[in-house]
Amino acid sequence: MDKYSAVIDMGSNSVRLVIYYETAEGTSYEVDNIKNTIRLSTFLNEHNEIIEPGIKEVLRVLTQYRQLCEARKVSSVIGVATAAVRKAINKEELLTRIYETTGFTFRVLSGEEEAYYGYLAVVNTMSVSEGFTIDIGGASSELVKFADRKLVESYSFPFGAVTLAKQFFRNGIPTDAELVSLEKYLKEQFLAHPWIKEKKYSLIGMGGSARNLAKVHQKMMRYPFASLHNYHMKKYHVDTVFHYLKELSPTQMQGVEGLSKERADIIVPGIYIIKVLLECIGSERFIVSNKGLRDGVHMESRLKAKNLTLLDDVVEEGIYALMVNYKVNQVHARHVDNLSCTLFEQLAKEGLHSYGPEEKRLVSVAARLHDIGRMINIGEWNQHTFYLMVNVFLPGLTHKQRLLAALIASYKGSKRMQRLVAPYESMVSEADLQMVEQLGLLLLMARALDRTESQQISDVKLLCSDGVVVLYCWGRVNEQSLEAQTLEEHKKKFRKQFGLPLRLEWKSK
Repeated sequence: MDKYSAVIDMGSNSVRLVIYYETAEGTSYEVDNIKNTIRLSTFLNEHNEIIEPGIKEVLRVLTQYRQLCEARKVSSVIGVATAAVRKAINKEELLTRIYETTGFTFRVLSGEEEAYYGYLAVVNTMSVSEGFTIDIGGASSELVKFADRKLVESYSFPFGAVTLAKQFFRNGIPTDAELVSLEKYLKEQFLAHPWIKEKKYSLIGMGGSARNLAKVHQKMMRYPFASLHNYHMKKYHVDTVFHYLKELSPTQMQGVEGLSKERADIIVPGIYIIKVLLECIGSERFIVSNKGLRDGVHMESRLKAKNLTLLDDVVEEGIYALMVNYKVNQVHARHVDNLSCTLFEQLAKEGLHSYGPEEKRLVSVAARLHDIGRMINIGEWNQHTFYLMVNVFLPGLTHKQRLLAALIASYKGSKRMQRLVAPYESMVSEADLQMVEQLGLLLLMARALDRTESQQISDVKLLCSDGVVVLYCWGRVNEQSLEAQTLEEHKKKFRKQFGLPLRLEWKSK
């Protein structure tokens, strides 16, 4: 049965509510996401007690979240609190008043639990088997080392972007001396853990500091792809953004493209954590995750329902979710996938292309998602399919892989492809576009072989003979069928793309 569930993450810098729609088929996606920056850690007094104005601010925000959950008919809410509440000596009073006012119950996470949930979100939404994750909060930062997708080491550091800004910076623009002091402190903290030295590993960042770092860099680079998750940066990119921002006054910060105004006063220490940690690890690679603690909390409940500890295949899970959410004919989509991959393999065997496993997977992704645009409108479905595959969350694939899969899925011809790819031309090469033309044609042919969406063609075999490519098709069809006539339309394109004429042979089975 379909239902709504929610997670509330009460952090040291902000409070956020995320509402998920869960389908009967077991898929899930966000339907609402609201954040309030209340800087709860700044309401801790010298006795580590959250003072009354801070409590009232929490209650005000959570009362609004209760109204939204009731309006959405949310059936279950998981509340988690992190460093600021963990540190507070009056946490029980706060949690009691929250429950009495809103009915929400909160679990105060340990630093190790925070680290685990961030790791869980990353390994279930990215195709990574090893690396480090860093979740930078307002008052704590959680570091995880993982290998073979399993958590190996973790530690919760007692500092975050808000507390570092308060502790080390006196005014808007940090001085060289302040930065030196901060760097010394951070290195002492990080290097106290010998397991962080692993230069072959990438560092994957979560939290507002990591997201804003990526947004600013994307604006600087005029990056055309509208996605933060799985955005890759080099260490010198991080350094470039840091050196640009550290010279700006608070007023100038407000005008930086990509930078959230409410984070302008804490972005420099947030990025400095990433910069110094990359140096301590010895890594040159930084990856941004738009999924973090709250997604890990939600993921845990979904995994338990399936008796899993981790998703088996992140990409496959994402494809299935999109097929369900956009009401794709799954039998047809999987049949087209099988036909496409069969044609791919047989053309390779005949020496007509030299693509490998990565390109085959792009074909497979495109084959199963080529119809999602029909959910919007049957007219210009290819444009809608392209838009959705580029803009809707598809875990496990890089931005370039998503773009190429979208171009293959939406392929109808060279001119249409050129119009779609024009805004993203900086991301692809001529060789990439040639690949899209060839593999897009294979998908068109596979779709033609199931034009009636009734699996009339059960098997195909492709052979080269005397300078001609012969495609044998077995099934309940003949030369007069809709499948046959539709496939005939692609023979001219086949010769153009692969350099040989195509002959069709129809066999009863």
